[in-house]
Amino acid sequence: MVFLFVILVIVLAIITLKIKVEVENVRFNSYEKNHLRNNYKVNIKIYILGRLPIFKIKIDNNKIKQLIKNDIIMDKVKFEKNKIMLNKNDINMKTLKTLKNIKIDIKKLNLDINIGTENAALTAIIIPILSTILAISLRKHINKYNQNHVFKITPIYINQNLINIDFSGIFEVKMIHIINTICILKKERKIDKYERTSHRRPYGYSYE
Repeated sequence: MVFLFVILVIVLAIITLKIKVEVENVRFNSYEKNHLRNNYKVNIKIYILGRLPIFKIKIDNNKIKQLIKNDIIMDKVKFEKNKIMLNKNDINMKTLKTLKNIKIDIKKLNLDINIGTENAALTAIIIPILSTILAISLRKHINKYNQNHVFKITPIYINQNLINIDFSGIFEVKMIHIINTICILKKERKIDKYERTSHRRPYGYSYE
C-alpha cells in the first residue's frame, strides 16, 4: 500500500512539473558593434504541483562569459553541435510536427521590432508579411490578449539595412509535454531505422 502511494506521488509530481522562463531586457541592434546589450537576464524556474518552486537558475551576461571560458563546457557544446550537423538529414517534417506537441504558454510578451532596408519599397512589403506571420504564430500560444501581450513591427525608412529588437516575456511549459515529445521522437527514429533496414535485400551480402 505504501509502495502504491509512493508511485502515485511520483507520477503526480512528474505530471505537475512545470518550467517557467522569464526573459528580461533582451536588446539586439544590428548597427551597434556589440549587437546584444549586456544587461539581459534569463531566469529559469521549475515548479512542482504548479506553484511550489524546487529549482532556479539565473543567466546573465557575466555567467555566459564564465561558461565560454570553461573549456569542458565548450568542448561539450562543440560535440553536440557536430552531432546535430551529422544528424541533420534525420530532421524531417515529421520531426518538426512532433516538436509542436510541446505547448508553450505565453504569460507575458513584450516584443518590439524595428526593420529598415536600403529599399523603401521592400521595407513596406516586408513589414506586413512579417507582422502576419508573427501574429499567426503567437495566436496558438496566447490564450488571452491583454496588456501583458504587446508585439509590433515598425518600419524604418533610412535607406539602410537595420534591425532592432527589444524583447522580454514570461513563458511556461509542462514537463510532461517535453517527456512525451522525446518518447515520440525516439519511437519514430526506431521505426525509420527499422524501415531502412527492412528495405535491404536479406541475402545481399551472401555468396551465390
